[in-house]
Amino acid sequence: MNSASSKYLYLSTSMKLAVASSIFLLLPSYLNAISIQFETSVYDLSYLATVELFGFALASIICYFLARFRTIKINEHFAIVVLASTHLASAYCNDINLFLALRAISGVAAGLILVLSYEALSQEANPDLAFGKAIAFQMLYSGFLFLCLPYLILDFGVDTFFFLLAGLSACLLLLPKFSPLDPHSAEVFNLQKADLSTKLLGLAAVFMIILTHSGCWSMLSVVGDKLQILPTEQGQVLAVGTLFSLFGAVLASLASLSHYKKALTIVGLFSQGLVIVLLFTTENHLLYFIAVSLFMLFWNFLLPLFMGTISESDHSGDIIRLSVAAQTTGAALGPYVLLKGWVLSELVVFLAITLICIFPLLSHRNAVNAK
Repeated sequence: MNSASSKYLYLSTSMKLAVASSIFLLLPSYLNAISIQFETSVYDLSYLATVELFGFALASIICYFLARFRTIKINEHFAIVVLASTHLASAYCNDINLFLALRAISGVAAGLILVLSYEALSQEANPDLAFGKAIAFQMLYSGFLFLCLPYLILDFGVDTFFFLLAGLSACLLLLPKFSPLDPHSAEVFNLQKADLSTKLLGLAAVFMIILTHSGCWSMLSVVGDKLQILPTEQGQVLAVGTLFSLFGAVLASLASLSHYKKALTIVGLFSQGLVIVLLFTTENHLLYFIAVSLFMLFWNFLLPLFMGTISESDHSGDIIRLSVAAQTTGAALGPYVLLKGWVLSELVVFLAITLICIFPLLSHRNAVNAK
């Protein structure tokens, strides 16, 4: 265990993780802000979000290869400065091409911070607990900003969105700096390392769990329209669902202390499968509301357990470094791999593949008590 790890490490790491992933967490507000800034439809600017998310993936790959060299280290403070600077510059940018370049750079800088944060959480004594708390913090962070941003933008203008993100990013410089274990050190050498098949299974499991949930998430409005649910009602359903997301992350933190983490992960996957079937087959508004809430609960229950599983499967950190790329790619592809008329069948098959990928890794699971 890294000497930098402590009882409160997850808190500072969670803050970095939340702020670095702000664009993804606040995607609707981000797209609305830039549509006003450039006086263009949200649909015509959605590619900007994709560019930024693929910047996350590029950073993940960069970190993976840089970990092979003793002499090259990622400077977290430099990445934070770049992130804050690109947010600030974006507020003043009126040229769409320059803005695209700024957001691509911002994506890479944010991705580097994300990977370092993931490494910090994975090196905790109980990574499930650390990831569960971090995701719970993300839900609180995004929920608070969703409430505040409309009023701030109304009173101070659309530039406030990027000024706020720049300020929050700059504040990260005040937090303790995480120093990952040297992959060439004797301490790491004696830890469990994963073979190629384990690494591929870990990355496939993370990719598939995000692909499945991203695809299902993108279809919620379609299901709502089929049931003739008004947009305002749909918004209320998603708002309540966010609370269930928080509850799911808290449940994952509690499950991390259990001796039945393996069984709970499998039960969670099967339960999510039943929820998805209910979501796409119900014709009742109340059951739809229940299904969406449970869907968001199990999503945020399963993700920390998956991240904890791959952390314990590979102490060298290779899977964790590449997991950002796997998650980002899964999130980007999810909405595009679903075929009309086959959505439910595809999602169930995706969950089955997810179970096949994660099942061999569950043998590495340990029940660890919180410190």
